[in-house]
Amino acid sequence: MAVQDPTIDLPAPTAWPVVVAFGVTLVFAGFVTNAAVSILGLVSAATGAVGWFRDVFPHEAHVAVRVVDAPPPAFTRRHQVARVAIAHELARASLPLEIYPVSAGVRGGLAGSVAMAAVAMLYGVVSGTSIWYPINLLAAGFFPNAMHITTSELAVFHLRAFLTAIAIHAITSLLVGLLYGAMLPALARRPMLLG
Repeated sequence: MAVQDPTIDLPAPTAWPVVVAFGVTLVFAGFVTNAAVSILGLVSAATGAVGWFRDVFPHEAHVAVRVVDAPPPAFTRRHQVARVAIAHELARASLPLEIYPVSAGVRGGLAGSVAMAAVAMLYGVVSGTSIWYPINLLAAGFFPNAMHITTSELAVFHLRAFLTAIAIHAITSLLVGLLYGAMLPALARRPMLLG
């Protein structure tokens, strides 16, 4: 009689979370495109949620996975790594020896946001409109009646537009700062110049 390998029960794989995520994406895409896209997204998300819950309730779906012993660790008696000489070796990607903390990206994003805001307000003054013109222009895309706004209305202070522009500018700057902070160790020798 053959001895069976030990198994362990794991949750069964399911594609329903992807369907739910796709449906939610379509819901939000419909906000900027067409209501029909949002309706399709709601149907897709609801279908995915029902399918997902059927995989869990009333009993969780499981699959038996065979337990395999881990392979033994690699061992060598050599004290040096053997290298193969290649005449025209391609340039390899350089891996960073250190990475920067997330706070470096946040600080860089905030510093960049202050510099960009100063340049935008300077543009408003130089163009002869006002410092509120670039701020209102940034926020205008989020208001439904933005198509009917005149240049003179963009040149005056609007609290709602000001708060919207601050949120857009801060979030975008922080995301760019975090992206740059994550990419910084993998960039060339002078990453500040590239930035």
